[in-house]
Formats: sequence, C-alpha cells, structure tokens
Amino acid sequence: MSLISFAIIATLIALAPLLSSLTRIPCVVVEMLLGTLATYIGIFHENESVRYVAEIGFLILMFLCGMEVDLKSFKTLKNEGLFKNIFAYFCILYTLSISLVLLQKLPFIYIVIFPIMGVGMIMTLIKEYGKDYIWLNLALKVGIFGELLSICILVGINGFYTYGLSLELSRTFGVLIIFFIFIALSFRFFRVVFWWFPTLKNLIVPQEDQSNQDLRFSAMLFFIFISIVLLLKLEVALGAFIAGMIIATFFGNRHLLHQKLTSIGFGFFVPFFFVHIGTTLDLKALLSNPQLFKDALMVVTGMLGIRLIGCFLVFRKFLGNIKNVVLYAFSDAMPLTFLIAAATLALQLKIITQENYYAFVMGAMIEGIVFMIIIKLILNYWKKEKK
Repeated sequence: MSLISFAIIATLIALAPLLSSLTRIPCVVVEMLLGTLATYIGIFHENESVRYVAEIGFLILMFLCGMEVDLKSFKTLKNEGLFKNIFAYFCILYTLSISLVLLQKLPFIYIVIFPIMGVGMIMTLIKEYGKDYIWLNLALKVGIFGELLSICILVGINGFYTYGLSLELSRTFGVLIIFFIFIALSFRFFRVVFWWFPTLKNLIVPQEDQSNQDLRFSAMLFFIFISIVLLLKLEVALGAFIAGMIIATFFGNRHLLHQKLTSIGFGFFVPFFFVHIGTTLDLKALLSNPQLFKDALMVVTGMLGIRLIGCFLVFRKFLGNIKNVVLYAFSDAMPLTFLIAAATLALQLKIITQENYYAFVMGAMIEGIVFMIIIKLILNYWKKEKK
C-alpha cells in the first residue's frame, strides 16, 4: 500500500511542472493543490512511510536554506546599518502581535504564530526569480534571523508546556545556548584550520572526483547534525539548517556540489514535502465548517498586516519604493513549514484544538498559494524599475 502512495506522489511531482507551465501558476502551488486534490478524491491515503519521507524532504529544504547563508555576506549588514533595522522590525512585529491578540481576545499561542518566520518559501522564490531583487535578498536575510528566532521560540514553547517553570526548562534553554556557542566557536576554529591548511578542503570535497565524495560528505554532515540536535532534544530543523550553513561557509566555491544538492532536493524530496502538505488539508472538513476558513483568513491577514506595517516603518527607505515594500511583506508572510510545525506542536501539547490546527494548515496553504500568485502578478503588472 505504501508503494502505491509513493507512486501517486511521484506521479503528481512529475505532473506539477507541466501544469505549472500551462497555467503559469508557481510550481510549489501546483504541488500543494495536487496533493489536496488527491486526498479529496480519495486516491491517496496517508501512511507512516510517506510521512517519514516528507519529513526528510522538509529537512532537506532546511539544509538547502542553510546553503544560502553566506556568513561573510552578513558583514555587509553592519555597513548598511541593517542590524538595527532588523532588530526594530522584530520588535514591531511582536508588539503588533501582542496588541492584536489582546484586542481580539485570541489564544496566547497567536502571539507566536503571527510573527513566525521560515525561509522555505523564500527559497522557492529565489529558485523561480533569482537573487537580483532587493526585496527578495532582504527577505532572505531577515528570514534567516527570523527562522532561528522561531526555532528558539518553538523550543521554548515545547519546554514550557512540557516541564512548566522548572529547572528542566532552564536546562533546555541552557543546552540551546551552549549549542549555539559551540557552533560559533567551531566555525571560527575550522576557518583558521582551513586557512592554514587549504589543501584540506580539497581532500574533504575534491574538485574532481568520480566517487561523489562531495555528496557523501554532505550527507554525513546532514545526518550527523540532525542526530546531534535530536540527542539534545532541540528542534530537528536546526541541525539541517546548520549543516547547510557549513557547506555554504567552507565550500561555497564548489558550485557543482551546490548544483547536485539542489537537483536532488528540488528534483524529488522538496516537491514530495509540498505535495504531502497538500494532502494534510481536509477539504471535506473545510467545506462542512466555514468557520475554519474564516479563522484561516484571520491568521493570513494578521501575518500579512503586521509585516506590511513593520516593513513600511523600518525598510521603506532601504527598499526604495512601495512596490518593493509590498513584495517584501508578501514574501516574508509565507512561513509555511514553520507555521505548520508550530501548529503541530501546539496540537500535540493540547494548546489548540483540531479545528484550530486545520485553520492554521489552511492559512499556510492560502499563503503558499495566493501570495505566490500575487507576487507573480505584482512582478508582471506593477511596472516599476527593478532595483
């Protein structure tokens, strides 16, 4: 039965680019829609094997996101004065989120949900549109900080609702801080090592190699860091993200390796994840309960609204025009993977109900589908000079 499920998803993955080119709808949107349709008409049934592969797809997406993080490029943030702006942006997001939750008398988990960030969908935008847009480059840089902050918050929520205000919660945060310090020191150490022994890089990841040593080394890093964070009881995506950062920082000039990993990820595993996301949406439940759609729209409008306000107040001058501000807000308001991760965690901890979970998933789907289409329409029909 599981092989049939894999065959169905593989078929949908193969059909998605064809339908995307015919309809001009972004490929990731088509993948999610096909997954939703497959579940709705009853040809796909969930099983453990599919969930595991989808989880690997999510982690590979986080790995590829980490590969876009060139730590050297972040030195320019200080020269551009963006560090203070990014800090101010996050302060505005969380202030607006708290105000919105108090005014609307929403559950406190929404304080975390509205500003949550992830770079998964930003990666798909970069894959589709390249890196030549100022708003997309800014979205990636801010998204990286936001994703790390979101991971820390998810770890904190899990610890608080699992252990309460106890020494165990302090231990969880202590482990997280020590882990970050260890990673920072390791980066500095290996930077010195590779500076003194430059041939070591070529030994680890050869320029020309028939045995695919580069892929083997990347796979080793990927699974080792995932295993480390699992042992430390931290958010698993953090391990995959840091493994990708190591590749980008120390082997960023290995363009062939980047192409290989991107082809493997976006050729199967990442589309598998997005199709699986589509299959988690229960259209029958949605159609029988319109309130779920209203709740999903509230999540979507809240997430977009606070970003529009925050971006206009903080990044208006840097981005140069309103078009870039709007594009940035839409690109930043699609934390599909982390929104669903937060909803799943909240459901497991019984912070939200099953109906709330469906609303969050629907909200993530609306953002991933509608916002991607809106971005495409703005780029095509809002004629402004690209900056």
